[in-house]
Amino acid sequence: MLTREAMNGLYVLIITPMDEKMRVDYDAHRENVRKLIALGVDGIIINGTNGEFHTCTDEERETLTKILVEEGKGKVACVAGCSSINTAEAIRRTRRAAELGADAVMNVIPYYLPPSKAEALQYWRDLAAACPDIGLICYNNPHTTQVLFNDQDFAQLENIPNFVGSKMVGGDIWLYLNCMRHTTQKHFPLEQLWGISKAVGGPGVMASFIYACPEYMMKWWRTIQSGDTGEAIRMQHEVNELLQQVVLPPILSGYSEVAGTKAFVEALGHWQCGQSRKPFFPVPQALIDKQRRQVEEQFPQFLK
Repeated sequence: MLTREAMNGLYVLIITPMDEKMRVDYDAHRENVRKLIALGVDGIIINGTNGEFHTCTDEERETLTKILVEEGKGKVACVAGCSSINTAEAIRRTRRAAELGADAVMNVIPYYLPPSKAEALQYWRDLAAACPDIGLICYNNPHTTQVLFNDQDFAQLENIPNFVGSKMVGGDIWLYLNCMRHTTQKHFPLEQLWGISKAVGGPGVMASFIYACPEYMMKWWRTIQSGDTGEAIRMQHEVNELLQQVVLPPILSGYSEVAGTKAFVEALGHWQCGQSRKPFFPVPQALIDKQRRQVEEQFPQFLK
């Protein structure tokens, strides 16, 4: 079971590869997991947003979890997304993940009908009581749940032993610092705050597109870990520019976040990926080709 003491380092939010008929490509998933382990990451998270949990069946999610555990148990923290719109189903999925050998789950607060803060907090208490033998990570994503947990909310969950931390969405440094200061839980930001994470005492980060440019991202992570804050921030600006100029334009033009992420992965060609499932439209090949040209011309350091 993942504990607060053990939750440190670089955790990767893995995509779910699809074949030409939009079936989950389990062989590609296994290969992608192996590639991440070889890179030296500390945790792998499946069945999140990038993992398209919202379009996958329970059987598909379970098979993805089995493969992660087979390849990663004892090498990386194996984390499965077990989100649901209701508590009972989240408990069932979380128990199954524990049976399959996952070290932790990362769930969003129940969505569609936004719960109150009291209801959201009770969700975590109920999940912890029903599933005490697996670590619980909160996917703190107000864009989909309409609920943002702050440090005061997390402090109310401080005494739950297996509530280990959160994934933070966005670049709210105030929230990040407050959460670290007021709880012993581990709060991991995405790429927007990687550059300053070590300097402010952060225990780790989460990666949402490391597999698009693995060599650069791992170099950045090693720079952060070395304590070279100046260089880490310089690279932060390079990543921000890449995000703004290449990765985000398809998403801002109307394609889903997952379709945009997969398009960028396809553009750089390091991973088996495929398209996003319906109802979400894939980014057209012409835009993917344009992204490739942009990187070659403006950001060649990300192709190494």
